[in-house]
Amino acid sequence: MVRRRTVFGTTTVALVAVIALAGCGGSDDSGSSGGSDAAVDAPAPEAPAEGDGGGEAAPQDDGGDADAGPRSEGGVLAEVVSAAARDRSIIYTVDLTISTDDVAAAANRAAAAAVTAGGYVANEQVNGQHDAVLTLKIPSADHHATVAELEALGEVTSRSRGTEDVTQEVVDVASRIESQRASIARIRALLADATQLADVVSIESELAGREADLDALLSRQEQLAGLTAMATVTLHLYESSDAPPARADDDDGGFLAGLSGGWKAFVTVGGGFLTALGAVLPFAALAALIGVPAWQIAKRRRGQRAAPLPDSAA
Repeated sequence: MVRRRTVFGTTTVALVAVIALAGCGGSDDSGSSGGSDAAVDAPAPEAPAEGDGGGEAAPQDDGGDADAGPRSEGGVLAEVVSAAARDRSIIYTVDLTISTDDVAAAANRAAAAAVTAGGYVANEQVNGQHDAVLTLKIPSADHHATVAELEALGEVTSRSRGTEDVTQEVVDVASRIESQRASIARIRALLADATQLADVVSIESELAGREADLDALLSRQEQLAGLTAMATVTLHLYESSDAPPARADDDDGGFLAGLSGGWKAFVTVGGGFLTALGAVLPFAALAALIGVPAWQIAKRRRGQRAAPLPDSAA
């Protein structure tokens, strides 16, 4: 009896151990299969080297984009500024004084340079071989190159440049022209609807005034267009052996300038008076030669007529 219980107990313990081992094995298999499924479902990570390299490349790409951003914005800003400069209306003036060995040849070369650049000679004064003054009109866009060519004609002794921005005036004139045209259109519509003679006369008078204002604005617009399209270059040429020509704007102010101006005016007035006196003197001498004897003869005749008759009683 005791032996049977011992065998039963041993069998029971062995059965429990087998069941426990089977449960552990199933748990391990399920865990392994769960991990495999998770590994299959999850995206495969990149290789460590590629991941590290990609992590470093990303900041470099970001930095490159950051650098490209300012460069792109700077380029756009430069283009905007350049376009704004091109759209501005500027009047250019240049004044050059050049000494040269051959004034006439230099003047011809200057005129040819202006024509080649697409301009023309507005005024030219040549005083023999001593000096010359040329006023050249040159396209504003290329006037710098032409001025450099003119400076090569000889030794530059004086140079001055000037600019005047008339963009605001150009815009204002264009706006006023549009407003004036719209106003004229309204007045013409009123004139077409007018039936009374007084209204017609009044509207026509107003229309004439508006059209005159429009013509003045159009003339000013054309003038500004010409001034901004062509740069004005005033070229003074003189022989190298001569002194530079004096200019009116080079005179200094003050007492000496006033004294010099007064003396010049006095000399001018005195010279004019002497010229007039010299012109009148021959006629005065002729009048004296004829008039003095005639006056004496007339005086004697008046004296004879006025003499008293002798007394007959005596």
